[in-house]
Amino acid sequence: MPPSDRDPLREEIRALCRQFHIPLAFKERLWFNQKLTGSPHQSVIARMEKEQPFLTLEALLAGIKDLPGQPPVLLAIDHVQDPRNLGAMIRTAYCAGVGGIIVPKKRACPVTGTVRKAAAGALEHIPLVQVSNLVRTVESLKKEGFWSLSLEAGAAHSLYSLDLNLPLVVVIGGEGKGVSPLLQKKSDWVASIPMAGKLSSLNASVACAVVLYEIFRQRRKEIKPTHG
Repeated sequence: MPPSDRDPLREEIRALCRQFHIPLAFKERLWFNQKLTGSPHQSVIARMEKEQPFLTLEALLAGIKDLPGQPPVLLAIDHVQDPRNLGAMIRTAYCAGVGGIIVPKKRACPVTGTVRKAAAGALEHIPLVQVSNLVRTVESLKKEGFWSLSLEAGAAHSLYSLDLNLPLVVVIGGEGKGVSPLLQKKSDWVASIPMAGKLSSLNASVACAVVLYEIFRQRRKEIKPTHG
């Protein structure tokens, strides 16, 4: 952040750093370009000393049970590899009111700076759980009263034919392979998003957004506009 740059947003960052006693250093734009090769930036970098904190599944469920209102929704992400896809899913999940996100420990994208950037701040507000076995986790959630929905291209059920107003864990598969066959077998529903044209599927993060906002739509009490 060059000291001569008096952009209001950068002034706000400076003020917050002073307020919370966060060390602040000023660098030339060339330094940022060298550190962030191939990545667009606004000449601001934050370095975090601690790794992403993960909740246990038990802690997540305890927190959800304390929340009043509509049935809870959880998102399980099955071996997504692209950090931008993962970050976009986290951002969408937070905006759609998802109570928590479950990711596997192995063969999945770690929570990197690219993930955080794509999540646009959502990682600081939504619980994240890391598990050893996603199949067993979904089975445990079903014992806790959750229904499970796997999204899979070409599935017989249309997403829009389902009543999703109940405790739900949504499973989104990784790029290319989709949801694993065993997870599909354990699901109460395996549904697809209707497609027009010759393409068979959507990008994983886009498909995630479609299903989460269909759930959001079904639960929201729409207010009809008035005229006159």
